[in-house]
Amino acid sequence: MTATLALERTALRRGACPSIATPMQTGDGLLVRLRPVATALTAQDLHALTDLAREHGNGLIEITARGNVQLRGLSADTVPRLAAGLAAAGIVPQTGVAIEVPPLAGIDPSEIADATLVAEALRRAIVDAGLRLAPKLAIVVDGGGQLNLADMVADIRLDAVVQPEGFAWRLSVGGDRTTATAVALLSREAVIDGTMTVVKALAAIGPAARGRDLDPEALDAGQVPLALPAASSRHPLGLHDIGGETVLGLAPAYGQMHADHLAALLDGLSACGAVEFRLAPHRTLLVRGLSEATLAAARAHADREGFWSSADAPGRAISICAGAAGCASGTFDTHAAADAMVAHAGALLDGSVDVHISGCAKGCAHPAVAAVTLCGTVTGIGLVAHGRAGDMPAATVSPDTLESAIQRIGTLLRARRAENETAKSLLDRTAPATLASAYQGLT
Repeated sequence: MTATLALERTALRRGACPSIATPMQTGDGLLVRLRPVATALTAQDLHALTDLAREHGNGLIEITARGNVQLRGLSADTVPRLAAGLAAAGIVPQTGVAIEVPPLAGIDPSEIADATLVAEALRRAIVDAGLRLAPKLAIVVDGGGQLNLADMVADIRLDAVVQPEGFAWRLSVGGDRTTATAVALLSREAVIDGTMTVVKALAAIGPAARGRDLDPEALDAGQVPLALPAASSRHPLGLHDIGGETVLGLAPAYGQMHADHLAALLDGLSACGAVEFRLAPHRTLLVRGLSEATLAAARAHADREGFWSSADAPGRAISICAGAAGCASGTFDTHAAADAMVAHAGALLDGSVDVHISGCAKGCAHPAVAAVTLCGTVTGIGLVAHGRAGDMPAATVSPDTLESAIQRIGTLLRARRAENETAKSLLDRTAPATLASAYQGLT
């Protein structure tokens, strides 16, 4: 089994981020990922995406954990036609380095600063410098607000910090707001030049360099800041009061939807008064324009089309790929496995840990470490505790016994869980071998 799994991991090594220029080959054809330049999208924009997904792909559309859109099932012939269709619809995909800002930047009165202005200036500076950077390099510019990006991991971060004279930007590398290493505290006037010091240092290392490769002490970007105060990161799914405006966060179940369901949802939401849509992290679509009178109807439309509308939806803690139903690399039905997890192992799904269900060892839906991962292999469905999909599983079961295995995991955790205990605490004190034994039915 060891040699077989090692061969799988070698054959399925992940490459650069997929885009229209460089689509990724998957089991159901080519995959294209894009983020529109326009942060505010109309129903017409999204209807155009549904039409293009059906015409040039297999109709499957995904919203990623970082708030991008993915279209699946494309081919070498249809990708150029997709690009032409996007242009005709006026949808311009972002290119170059990924610079992410809060989804409500510029309209949330509780934010410290409007991150879009800095992000646009930084993007221009990087383009003008002509630097060659890692394809997956990620930059976060977080001005704060209710739907901030405190939990978003990035190679380079700029976090707005309240100062006596207004605000400044804390520059850090290699992590989220809490774990990133501080480099400098930059004034509004110095923020672009100071950040470009770090960008140029990455380029000097090489085209594959990431934030973790930098030596912060060797960077001379400005005054070294104090530690940031803690900031909670609110999940975008559910209802939000943004300056007296109701914003509804919807998420397609497990991040994936068919174009037909999205189109039907758009029609229903438009009839309820929706006027604007924004892509958001955690696989969410934010809806503006709804009123108290139409909110219940809007949520009913979402439920009917397979979208979650409540912040406590248990499935939101699970990341899944298309699985066997939508990808030739998938070895089992990941959606059915996720439904079984919701039904039988709710103790894992309070949001304090990540759960990953992957059809194969590539781990496309969640490349990072997860507390619990179920991964399809040539010998069955493996259980990985505190690891990635491509890691060696602690136990393996056959697809036809998977639901029973999930039930046993759920029974074990319910029996061990203390009152009001989080999933993270529960798993921290549960040995992986104990989970593996329950999974295989050995206890």
